[in-house]
Amino acid sequence: MLGRLSLDEQLDGLRSVLCQNEVLTDVMAGAAALDLPGWYVTAGCLFQTVWNVVTGRPP
Repeated sequence: MLGRLSLDEQLDGLRSVLCQNEVLTDVMAGAAALDLPGWYVTAGCLFQTVWNVVTGRPP
């Protein structure tokens, strides 16, 4: 059960799931390379990626 894992283990699991989404990782790498001030990724793409992986769909 995910809730019984330590915070570090939960974060590792989240990173693992998010890294499966090539579009998301490309966007994040591109934004980091542009060195934009104050950029961030919103919850929609994070939630959708996790939902897709949990329900057996492509990330």
